[in-house]
Amino acid sequence: MSRASADRTATGGVQALRVLRRLVYEAKTGPWSAWEAFVCIICEQIADTAVIPVFLAMIFLSIAPSPGRGPSGAAAGHDTAAVQVGQASPGSALPTSGTAAQQGGGAASSAAGKELTNQMASKSRRLVERLGWRLDESIPGRLRSLRVFILLTLVAWLAKCVFGFGRSYLSERFAQGLIRDLRQRLYDHLIRQSLTFHKSRRTGDVLSRVSNDVAVLQRVLSADLMQAASAPIAIGICIGMMAFFAPKLTPFALACMPGIGLVIARFGDRLRRLTREVQARLGTLNSFLQERLTGIETVQLFSMEQTEIGRFGEINRSNFRASMRVAKAIAILVPLVEFISAVGMLILIYVAGYLAIKGPLGIGDLIAFAYVSQRLGTRLGLLGKIWLSGQQAAAAGDRIFEILDTGQEVPEAAEAGELRRVRGEIVFDHVQFSYYDGEAVLRDVDVRVEVGQVVALVGASGAGKTSMVNLIPRFYTPSGGKIEIDGYDIAGVTLRSLRSQIGIVPQEPILFSGSVRENISYGKPEATTEEIEGAAAAANAADFIRELPHGYETTVGERGAKLSGGQRQRIAIARALLRDPRILILDEATSALDAESEALVQDALERLMEGRTTLVIAHRLSTIQRVDRILVLAGGRIVEDGTHEELFQRGGLYRRLYEAQLQPYGAEGPLPEEASAKP
Repeated sequence: MSRASADRTATGGVQALRVLRRLVYEAKTGPWSAWEAFVCIICEQIADTAVIPVFLAMIFLSIAPSPGRGPSGAAAGHDTAAVQVGQASPGSALPTSGTAAQQGGGAASSAAGKELTNQMASKSRRLVERLGWRLDESIPGRLRSLRVFILLTLVAWLAKCVFGFGRSYLSERFAQGLIRDLRQRLYDHLIRQSLTFHKSRRTGDVLSRVSNDVAVLQRVLSADLMQAASAPIAIGICIGMMAFFAPKLTPFALACMPGIGLVIARFGDRLRRLTREVQARLGTLNSFLQERLTGIETVQLFSMEQTEIGRFGEINRSNFRASMRVAKAIAILVPLVEFISAVGMLILIYVAGYLAIKGPLGIGDLIAFAYVSQRLGTRLGLLGKIWLSGQQAAAAGDRIFEILDTGQEVPEAAEAGELRRVRGEIVFDHVQFSYYDGEAVLRDVDVRVEVGQVVALVGASGAGKTSMVNLIPRFYTPSGGKIEIDGYDIAGVTLRSLRSQIGIVPQEPILFSGSVRENISYGKPEATTEEIEGAAAAANAADFIRELPHGYETTVGERGAKLSGGQRQRIAIARALLRDPRILILDEATSALDAESEALVQDALERLMEGRTTLVIAHRLSTIQRVDRILVLAGGRIVEDGTHEELFQRGGLYRRLYEAQLQPYGAEGPLPEEASAKP
């Protein structure tokens, strides 16, 4: 591997650890929950790998004491004879004692087993004696030791089970708590982002980050967190036991670890890049699916079903190919790590066998060392798999933190004050505004709207009407100038107190998939039944609500799909009435309705506008002849200001727009070029 490649691999590993560390420390669950689980993991591994095996060896030692230290007698002599067979010096002839001759090869095997057991028991004896326990070789002493170590083994096993429960429960609690907090943080962040943020991103990709990327983290944290914490501990214990049985061989056992670490790091860096690609393709797939299902009427109207099936199939196959590249990387790495571990273990066994044959190493230490080495290799392979899972989690975490690290484009001032109940005067003081691409949409807008005035905004498509009214509730921030309400700069007040005094009835109202009652009270959840029904009556909605199957408890469907356009508009008006705003913004709320629905909605709107400062985005100029004032916009500027009669008499842009609507092919011809601007 080149140095540059190694540096990239190391950097990728560090970045992965930083992402995972940030996930832990920024979660409300906190690092202490992880430490609780980690303590349980350590205690469980110590009990399982070290304490219980030692106690079991001491139980055996109590039953069959080591040769030369047990009581004299025939039984002891039989054990001694058997052990002496296994302790024949290297290079000597096969034993020819009567006992060995009768047992043949079986005696040699039995002797090896005895040697292994006695070697391990001897090690355990020395360890226990260092802790202060002295074994009594008499029969009563052996029975007492047997009872004591059986009891200690039972206690150790019980402790292992208790710590195992704590490890499993606390690890899962930490993982699920972290995911819960992360989802909540994502939603809190997204719900407060500006309209610019949401309009510049694909909804399906954002949803994919909240669902798919978080699901990757959930899978890794739930399934691999315990192993990730226990594997290093088990590796450390294995290395300690290897040093205990054969300290001279331990360096040979560790020789393969750098190679394994290098392979794992190299593949981990590649897997992280591939996982980011898979998650990005999932975001594309979700965006495509969300757009097509939302516009299903258009798809079916133009008979594009087969075409869309083909497009989805191509995106789906692309995602499949990316996923298989991830699977291939994992499929190569795990066997490769196992093979490197096996080569290292076989080399180690050869060296150990050479030493055992030459005499410095006992057969018991050799077999015990080989057993621990095999466990070490298994744990190293597991650690490689966990590292890959960590890289996948880091890739998903990267995409999540891309969202969380996005600053708010409509920030709230650190010392923002509460805007108290206003009268409704609005002042645009030389306001400039442009979207993210930098092109100016509003240029030097300077106008005052008096309390209680009904003002219509008129202009060709893209003149800046919607942009102008969207600045009032601070959906966007002006790039120049300022906006005041009752003399207060809206940039210096809290968004909540500002928006609580503004009501909006859009051309296409958005209802949520709850009940009629929930939608009317959406802006005022604490509203009483009397208030809700009063607002519905004032909006001319009470009659049709009573005719619904469950009245106010009837669910309206997604985006109000179970209601007609006029019914949705009247629910939206009732919602605005219930909130009792001082400033009202209407986006030609009747333009898409039939005559009967329009009359009902128009009547409700007139009640809603009473005593409130109202801005109306006018698409049909015939509906605004009775407003107090008309502002005509062109190219982001206010070019005319007055009543309908005044502007009509001037013969300017307003009159041409008005006559163009009444006579689309009139003598005036096409609208002037300056009336168009960026939407």
